[in-house]
Parts: sequence; C-alpha cells; structure tokens
Amino acid sequence: MDPRSQDAWKREALDMAFEALATCSELSDKIVYKGGRVLALRLGGEQRASYDLDANILLSFAVKTPDREEQSRILSDLFGSAISDYASNQDPVRYELTSVAIKHRPRSDHPMGWNAFDVKVQLRDYKLSEVRNLPSIEFDVAAPEKLGDSAVAPLQVDGHEVFAYTLERIAGEKLRAFLSSLPCYRAKVKKPGSAVRAKDLYDLHKILQAKPIEHSEFWHDASKEFRLACESRYVDCLGLSTFSEDIEVTRTTYDTDSTLPGDVTFDDAWMSLEVVVRFWESLSVFPQTHPLPEESQAP
Repeated sequence: MDPRSQDAWKREALDMAFEALATCSELSDKIVYKGGRVLALRLGGEQRASYDLDANILLSFAVKTPDREEQSRILSDLFGSAISDYASNQDPVRYELTSVAIKHRPRSDHPMGWNAFDVKVQLRDYKLSEVRNLPSIEFDVAAPEKLGDSAVAPLQVDGHEVFAYTLERIAGEKLRAFLSSLPCYRAKVKKPGSAVRAKDLYDLHKILQAKPIEHSEFWHDASKEFRLACESRYVDCLGLSTFSEDIEVTRTTYDTDSTLPGDVTFDDAWMSLEVVVRFWESLSVFPQTHPLPEESQAP
C-alpha cells in the first residue's frame, strides 16, 4: 500500500473509530473531543485531512481517578469495547479490532509533564484481506486544560451525541497551539524540536470565513478561550509581534506542508490571523504573561 493509499485508509478507519467512540456514553464524562475532525464537523463541507483523533481528558475524570495507570486501563477498555462492538455490528462487517495499545509517556518526556496518552489501534480490514501490516490509527488524548463557558457543546457524530470543543474554543486553542510551537515558548519550557504548527493558520482562516470578524460576540468568546488555553500551558503573548516570531520559517513550513489542500495561500492565512489579533488588541486581550511555576524554573 503506497503512502497516499495509506492516508486514505487511515481517514476512513478513523471516521469509523470516531463513530464507534460516539456510541460509548461512558466516555462522555472522561474525555472531550477536539482537533481536525471536530473542526470539520463544526464547519461542514470539505476541510483539510486529519490523520488522528484528538481529545482531552476532562479535569473531573483526572480528579476522580488521579492514578495514570488506572486512567490508562479505563480508557483502553472503553476504546476497545466501543470499537469492537461497533465494528462487529456493521452489515456487512468490514473491520475487526485486533489490538489497542495505550501508553502514557514519562513525565520527563514533556518538561511540564503535560503528556497524557498515545493510543494506537490496530484493525483488520476484510476489504483488504490481502494487505498485511495495515497502519495503526492513532488517538492523542491530552492532559486536562482550563475550559471556559464557551468551550464545550454537544456534537452529533453518526446520530450519537458527544461533547466536543466549540468553534470558539478551537479558534482560541489553534492560536495558542501555534504560539506554543515557536522558538520563544520552546525555550521557555525547555522543549526540544523545531516544527512550527503552520496548519493552525489554515484552520483559523477557515473559521474566520465561517465567522467573519463582524460576529463580535463569537470572537469575544474566542478571546476568553484563548486566554484560558494560554494560562493552561503558560504561553505568553504580547500581540502580533509574538505571532510574527520567525515568520519566514512559518511561511516556508506552511508552503511545504503536504497535508494542506493548497486552496489558501500563506498570505491569506496570515491576513486572517492579523484580522483576529487586531480585533483582540481592541479588546485589550494582550499582553498576556503566564510565569512558570517556581519548581519548573530550576535548571
């Protein structure tokens, strides 16, 4: 199976897995869905391809079940049973669950200890019985974050209701995630790597198309979610100058990102960011400074 075929297969399999998890009511008080798949459902129409499924652990679940091993066991059981039951009830049966591997990376893997769980699901596809070693599909279940009043709302997935991030929260988190990939923040939390999250600019442009800046209440609520998202991860922002750090690297990353459809130029995406940031400047959203906890500042 060539890389393009693998990507197409992953998207189909992840669609099935999301539908399966949506049938599991027990997950509703443990995780909230977010990311590219949720954005596509919120916006409707064709959006950029997403090759994983994103969620956050809810703080209520983390408080009730603080042991990470126990969290892992509960989530593994729920993911496995939901996907297995859903797949076996299809007519005709196409997929069979073969394994669920869930691991939590050591606290040391992230300097602030924010990693939650990586989930890899292996499936057998009876439509491709001749293909061996199908790729796994992956879920990223991140650590809890502060959520505002506009952060979460019901979302219909294949006739089932789940709780997922709103467009307001997604907009705020997209800009926080972009900032967290820039060199200044990486240096602040001593996080290695150099990958700029240019795809977040594309997603913001799509949100702004659906919710023009004249929808002031929407963007006011999004600014509140941006602030909470930044507080959760100690992300500082002075305004447009912070977003513009290493802008030529951001441009190159955006222009060479093969996962982006190519229907939005970097200049258009950046203009959308400027529109939102200028509006937030009028609301005195900036500057934002969130010092690290003292214990994390030691060399």
